[in-house]
Amino acid sequence: MTPNLMKCVRTIMALVEERTGRGIEFVEKRDLSVSAEFRVAEKSDPVHRVLYRAGYGEEIDYLVAHQCGYVLRLYGAEAGQRFIPVANRRTMMSYLFEMDDELHRLSSSLEAEKFRQLIRLWYEGVIFQVTRMPPDIMIDKWLYDEYPELRPVQLRSLQRQRQAAIMGLSDDMRKITPSKVYYCSNVMNYVYFKVLEDHFRLDFVAPYHGTVYLYDGGSLVRMTERDYVNNHKGDRSMIDHWAERLRLTTWFEWKKLD
Repeated sequence: MTPNLMKCVRTIMALVEERTGRGIEFVEKRDLSVSAEFRVAEKSDPVHRVLYRAGYGEEIDYLVAHQCGYVLRLYGAEAGQRFIPVANRRTMMSYLFEMDDELHRLSSSLEAEKFRQLIRLWYEGVIFQVTRMPPDIMIDKWLYDEYPELRPVQLRSLQRQRQAAIMGLSDDMRKITPSKVYYCSNVMNYVYFKVLEDHFRLDFVAPYHGTVYLYDGGSLVRMTERDYVNNHKGDRSMIDHWAERLRLTTWFEWKKLD
């Protein structure tokens, strides 16, 4: 059964079907950790798939619309010029090698199995941020400007993301997180919410006032607002700029979609 989505979300989905030449199929998945997740069609697959959780809330409208935005940006580039960021054994080893001393220190204070899980979660979390937050910014601006009927759901979802980000500023979190991961994560959270704050004219970053992240992230905010080219190629360029500024360039690679 297809979820009952807002009219504007169905309009965005129709744009994806037109741009990609493939339909969108909804598949219920009870153990999904989020309300919805968009799976872009493989080369031989006739449809994209949206996995959704039973008992989904209003957030599904925002998540589907937002992830459709990724697909539209990706397919806005010519075939052969579509790239996705990936992590693999080589990039994971780069992370482990660089974090070796800190991981050794933290291992003494955490149970072994939990520590192994955290090693991967720390890595995946910071890579998700650096490769997704720059295009996230542009997609959120697009949704806010072009689909005002979606704004209430969008802003409530962003406020939930903001609350989770603010929790990352705590001393307790700092004590159990590698310092580079903790620093980069908070800088990127600040930049993301500051750029959106400037566009939406809302107060998102007050909790960052007086922190080092406001000062260290300021130049990245200015570069993002000034230099972003609003297309898939621009996404790649800005992701690379963020990664270079935060010294994360060896923690992921680019792969052609096709």
